[in-house]
Amino acid sequence: MAATMNVVKRTLSVSIARGTDADGNLVTKSYSYSNVKPDAEPAKILAVGKALGGLFDNDITGLVVVERATLAEE
Repeated sequence: MAATMNVVKRTLSVSIARGTDADGNLVTKSYSYSNVKPDAEPAKILAVGKALGGLFDNDITGLVVVERATLAEE
């Protein structure tokens, strides 16, 4: 049985360093941006994530894309 997956929604999450806690662990804050085009190229999403992260005073600690997709049998 073959299956296909069709991406219908993407969200970009940008994590920014906020400092450290009392134990010395890194504290981060994540900002989510929805309505990323399902067919957007990964390189372009990365460029946008870096540009958005560059608007903050602290360093980017992570860029994550969350996809929602439908599955169907062929």
